[in-house]
Amino acid sequence: MSIDSCYESVIAKLTADNRIKEISQKLLSFTQNDERVLYVYGILGSLDAFPDLISVSKSEDVSLHYRLLGNQHYGRKENYTALQYYNLSLLYAPIGSVCYSVALSNRSAVFLSLRKYDECLKDVEKVFKCEFPANLNNKLIKRKETCLNNLVNKNEQNGHKENPEIKKILSLEGPKDPRYVCASAKLEVVYNEKMGRHVVAKEDIKVGEVLVEEEPYLVILLSSQYLVCCNYCLSRSMNLLPCHKCCYVLYCSEACRENAWKEYHKIECSLMPMLLHMEFTKLEWLALRTVIKARNEHKNWTDLFKTIEEAENSNLEYKGHVKVNDKWVYDSKNYVSIHTLSSNIDKRSISDIFQKSVTAAVFLDMLFKYTNFLDSEDIDVKVKAKQCVAGNLLHHIMTVPINMHGIESTKQSANGNYVDEINIASGAYAYHSLLNHSCSPNVVRINKLGSTLMSLIALRPIKKGMQIFDNYGSHHALQDYVTRQRSLKFQYKFTCCCEACVDRWPLYFQMDSGLNLPLKVIKKKKELLSSDVIEKLQRGDINTAIKLYKPLCELAESLEPYAPCTELADCQETLKQCLQIFTGLVPYDLSISVEWGAKPPTQYQLKA
Repeated sequence: MSIDSCYESVIAKLTADNRIKEISQKLLSFTQNDERVLYVYGILGSLDAFPDLISVSKSEDVSLHYRLLGNQHYGRKENYTALQYYNLSLLYAPIGSVCYSVALSNRSAVFLSLRKYDECLKDVEKVFKCEFPANLNNKLIKRKETCLNNLVNKNEQNGHKENPEIKKILSLEGPKDPRYVCASAKLEVVYNEKMGRHVVAKEDIKVGEVLVEEEPYLVILLSSQYLVCCNYCLSRSMNLLPCHKCCYVLYCSEACRENAWKEYHKIECSLMPMLLHMEFTKLEWLALRTVIKARNEHKNWTDLFKTIEEAENSNLEYKGHVKVNDKWVYDSKNYVSIHTLSSNIDKRSISDIFQKSVTAAVFLDMLFKYTNFLDSEDIDVKVKAKQCVAGNLLHHIMTVPINMHGIESTKQSANGNYVDEINIASGAYAYHSLLNHSCSPNVVRINKLGSTLMSLIALRPIKKGMQIFDNYGSHHALQDYVTRQRSLKFQYKFTCCCEACVDRWPLYFQMDSGLNLPLKVIKKKKELLSSDVIEKLQRGDINTAIKLYKPLCELAESLEPYAPCTELADCQETLKQCLQIFTGLVPYDLSISVEWGAKPPTQYQLKA
C-alpha cells in the first residue's frame, strides 16, 4: 500500500461516514502543528488505517539470485548492469558470509573488465580479508597481479587531478560574508514585508562569478541512484559498502556509513522496506530524515525542545542563526537554519493540511511502534517528545517542498549526446532557500557530480542593489505565462511578478532576434555558437567548454540590454551546458537503473 492509496482510503471512509466537514472544522480550530497531527493520528487509529511493518532481512538465497543475474549480464559484456546486480547481491549477503565475498569477487571482475584497476584491487583486497571459497584464490591472485602491472604510476593509481582551469571557474574568489558563511561578501540578506527575507547585491556582479558555495544540512538520494551512489555523500565511488543491517543503502566509506548511522540511519534502517514500498516522495522522506537528525544531534529531548523554542522566538534579524564565539552565524549545518524556513501554512488549504497531516501521522506511527526513537525514562518527556515530533514532522513536510533543492546532472543519451537531465538527490540548503524566484533568473545553481556542494553562479550581470533571483522550475522560455503562474501558485503559494511575467516575455520558439544588435556582437555570437561548437558541447567536449566559457560570459554581458532575445537565450543555455560539463556527466550505461524493489523477489530461480 502506497501513502497515496492510504490517504485515498482514509478519505473514502470519512466520506462514507459523512465526517469530512466535521474534521475540516476541527482542523481549522487548531493553531499548532502537533495538535493537527495528533488529531489526525487518532482518526487513522480509529479507522485501523496505519500500515503494518514490512520486514526484509539479509538472505543468501536473494544474494545468489542477484549474483546470477549479474553473471548473465557480465557474460553479455553489459558491465554496468552487472555491476548494479552485484551490488544488490552484496546488499542482501549477510556480512562476512561466503556469498558476501563472492559478490565482491564478481564485482572486482567487472572492474577489471572496465580497466578500473584501482577499484578492482580494492575489492580483491577486501575478499582476501573475508571467508571465501578456495577455488577463487588463484583467480584473485591473478586479478591482483594484473591490476598491479597496469597501475604503472602513482597518478593512475590515485586518479586524475582536477583540472585547474575548471577548479578556478567553479571556485568562489574573494572574501565570504562572516555571518552568512557560505556566501560571497558581495551579497547581503535583507527583509521587507513584500519579499520576506531575500538576497541583494552589495556590489556589481559579472556573469560567471561564483556567489555561494553551500553544503546541505542533509540530502536524500533517489532510489534510482541507490546502486551507483553513496547514500550519504553522493560520491560516485564504485567500491560501495553495504549497510550492516538493511538491504538497501550503500556507502563509499566506513566514515560515511558511520555518519549516516549516527545522524539518522540507525532509526531509519528497519523502516527502509516500508518507506520504499509505500512510495513516499523524496520530499516527504527528507522531512522525516530532518526530524530524526535534529533529535540525534542533540544530547537529549530537552535540549532539542530548547533549540526549537529559541529558534521560533528569535527576532527577525537573527532568524535561523546560532551564536559562535559571540558572533551570529547562519549556516546550513545548524538545524535552526532549516527549522526557521517558511512553511506557508497560512496560505494552505485545509485539504492540503489534512493530507500532509496524514503523512506525518503515518511517520509518527512508524517511529512510535517500530523504533526506539521516542523512548525516554521520563514519562513527561516522552509525552512531550511525541508532541514535538508530531509537530515537527508536519512542519518539515510543509517546509521541504518550497525550500529544498534538487541535485541533478546531465546524462548521455543512446546516441552519445549529453542533453538529458538526470535527478540524483534532494538537499536542505538554508542559504539557497533565501533566494526568491524569477521566471528570468539572474543566477544558476550547480552541483559537482558525486558531491553535495551546491554553488550559485551569476547568469546575468547584476548591478549593486539588485535582487538575486533563482528559478524554481518555471522558466519563461519553456512555459507560458498562465502555466507558470498556476504552477507557482500551487506549490509555492505566490503570484509571480518578475519582469518576464509583468512584460509577458515570449516562449523561446516565439522569441525574436535582438533589435539593432551591434555587428561585433552578431559576429561573436556566430563564432561562439556555431553548429560545430554546439555539437562538440553536446558530446561533452571539455576542452571546447573551457575555451568557450569566458567569451560566453562576456557575450552574455553584451546581450543583456537586448533581453529577451534568442541570442541571449542561446548564450545562457550554452553557458549552462559548459557548467554541466565542468561539474560532471553521467555516461549512458550508468544512467540505466536495473529493476529492484522494496520487497525481494519470491522466486530465486532464473527464467530459461
